[in-house]
Amino acid sequence: MNSKAAFIFHGFLQLPNLEKLDVVNAINDYFDSTEREPIRAAADAEYEKMRADEPALKCPCCGN
Repeated sequence: MNSKAAFIFHGFLQLPNLEKLDVVNAINDYFDSTEREPIRAAADAEYEKMRADEPALKCPCCGN
């Protein structure tokens, strides 16, 4: 596992189990789909909305 993947995996392990399950389900949906761009666009839009609603929001995994 490269250092970026290890960093992300470490953060993933810090999440509560139900949040881990949400992440795993989202990743599975992404890889099971042949139309990945709409999934990515929806995730990007959700992320941008979160950042707009709460600009000081920190990553629950690493605090950044």
